Amino acid sequence: MKLITASLLLLSPLASQGFVSPQGVVRTCHDGLVLPPKPSSCLAMQTSGEQPQPSGLNLGLIAQNAANQALIGSTIWTGGNGYEVLTNRADFGVLGIVFGIVGVLPMLALSRKIETSEAYAVSGLNLSTNMAVLRLFGDTPKPISVLLVSAFLAGLTGIVEETTFRGQLLYVFANNFGNGDLLTGALLSTVLFAILHTNPASFVQGDKDAKLDNIVLFGLQLINGSWFAFLYLTTGNLAVSILAHALYDFYTFYKTHMVDVAGQMEYAARESEMPDVSPALQKKWVAERGEDFVTGVQESFYLMDTNRDGVLSRKELRVALFSYGINLSQLQSARVAAQADLDQNGDISMDEYLEFVGPSGSTSKAVRNTLFGPL
Repeated sequence: MKLITASLLLLSPLASQGFVSPQGVVRTCHDGLVLPPKPSSCLAMQTSGEQPQPSGLNLGLIAQNAANQALIGSTIWTGGNGYEVLTNRADFGVLGIVFGIVGVLPMLALSRKIETSEAYAVSGLNLSTNMAVLRLFGDTPKPISVLLVSAFLAGLTGIVEETTFRGQLLYVFANNFGNGDLLTGALLSTVLFAILHTNPASFVQGDKDAKLDNIVLFGLQLINGSWFAFLYLTTGNLAVSILAHALYDFYTFYKTHMVDVAGQMEYAARESEMPDVSPALQKKWVAERGEDFVTGVQESFYLMDTNRDGVLSRKELRVALFSYGINLSQLQSARVAAQADLDQNGDISMDEYLEFVGPSGSTSKAVRNTLFGPL
């Protein structure tokens, strides 16, 4: 995400295309067994009672957002000012392509830093990015079709937004507010870029988490827009920022779908069918809580196991708890992990997780009991 990524939202293209509203992010999906909740079940709570999305592509939503971008860039397709800017200031020659590829690398490094962060400030954006990608592409991996759709949406967004913000508005602001100074134009157009990639209403109407998400998203989009402006102004070639923008968006769409959402859900479903719980524990908790409980514990365990090594680390557990709206400090998460890690080897196995959750019947209750004692 995760942004929604993303979204971002990890500097998310999902926010830029209207896929994600920071005001609508739900950090706490439900207080039950599965932690984190399956993206499909969490999404259902975020979309005002909508049914979980089917596993296929959401062609209506894809078409809607493509149409929005096409409308914004209407002067490009009709031969107007946007077309003139694109043809006069964008050179997609070898150097433009090379600089565009090199230009996206720092953004990808920052994106990975945010995606793997255990900071609460970015957790809502990461989650909303995952939910947005789930709505677009469904819950099963589609390597070919999602590759093609991601490339189309990312390319369209890169062309439209860079032509609009860097190719047009940068000069409008420079001439009207900076006496032709391009740095002034870059600053003002970047601020507008960041504002339009957030939901200002959430600063007034949203709860604390929505406001935090919006503040973080605004800051990240300032970085995003500033970097695109830097690429354009230093090379004098609009193709460089277009390509960097498109490549970043493509990475966010495709990687989030194939790895973070559909790929993780496929991994969890596959691993939960394996006989990875010891027979004695299986028999014990099936007798006490039922077979569905044990199956749910297995699924939640592997949804949390984001590096797919078969065990949970303290960091993975802490990040997953954000989905419940449980914001633990590193020290508190260490206490919870130590309680669950029965053999104290530094990781939580499937058996240990089942023993941790089993007595209380849910992860949130087990965490609460660890920190504050049984109520």
